Amino acid sequence: MKLLVRADASVEIGMGHRVRCQALTHAFEALGWQCRFVMDRRYQAFGSVEDIFIDSETQFWRLAAQADLVILDHYGYLAEDIARLYQHQSNLLVLDDMNDRGVFPAKWLLNPLQQNYTKQIEYLLTGSQYALLRPVFQRSGHSIDHAKNLLTPSQLLITLGGTDPLALTLPILNALLRSDFPAQDIRVLLGANAKNADQVLGFCLAHRIAIEQGLSDVTPLMKQAKMAISAAGGTLFELACMGVPTVFAQVAENQTRSLEQHVPLGWCRFVRFDDVSDALRGQRIEELVEELNRAWFDLEWQDKARQIARRLVDGDGAKRVAKQVSDSFHLS
Repeated sequence: MKLLVRADASVEIGMGHRVRCQALTHAFEALGWQCRFVMDRRYQAFGSVEDIFIDSETQFWRLAAQADLVILDHYGYLAEDIARLYQHQSNLLVLDDMNDRGVFPAKWLLNPLQQNYTKQIEYLLTGSQYALLRPVFQRSGHSIDHAKNLLTPSQLLITLGGTDPLALTLPILNALLRSDFPAQDIRVLLGANAKNADQVLGFCLAHRIAIEQGLSDVTPLMKQAKMAISAAGGTLFELACMGVPTVFAQVAENQTRSLEQHVPLGWCRFVRFDDVSDALRGQRIEELVEELNRAWFDLEWQDKARQIARRLVDGDGAKRVAKQVSDSFHLS
């Protein structure tokens, strides 16, 4: 069985679409599927040598028609674009976050948030049980309860996504040190394609702040985290799985619904950055650091937050999706 994934990645787009689709293809491959990514050639630097690079959507339609299943995770596709793709391949699984593209047909729709869609979607896969996490979180999610009694998390983890599109890591570090937050308690996780990476690395070296870049397994850092400052993309579900109370920096419009549903649950807080000018961004950074410093000493809230977060995401979402979709082919 052949599966194609259409998901682009770049500094502007971020790496989140690619990462969560890789988690999904890993689960399909375990069931015997042959999986390949299709990417716009402009973003070739963010793909791999096994990918298929295209110059037009017409090329993609031809490829889609020859596959058994197509997964689409791409905000460039509006309702009419998805409907046109569906004409070429009806076995279409669309990944969505915002539910703001209008009415479109698909056989499956996946959204890790609770959302309502039209009857043009044949099968809905919605809710945090379908959050797509990398395989390392399957192991970690199940083992964390055993580990929590042995570890006393003490670090602040700062992770602003694979590309840090608004270049927030360095100004946040500066603001934390100005607030007298201890440098020895900070650990930075920098994406492989993060903006201003050299400057961030130099700053951390000068101030003796621990930093890692491009890690494939981030679970050890999350296990050591008392709290986190994070972008609110797919990392939101990873931090929930690991039970890490977090102050999120919203860096994109598509993160709105996740925060609207998760912040009221009580395990995380947020400050928005995607809706302000560069001139006002510094003010928001100060607000974020103030929020972090208040929460850092609220041990009662942290304990409740960890318990709430762990109950939300178990790490098996990708396996759950792959099995349900794959089983439907055997039944048809």
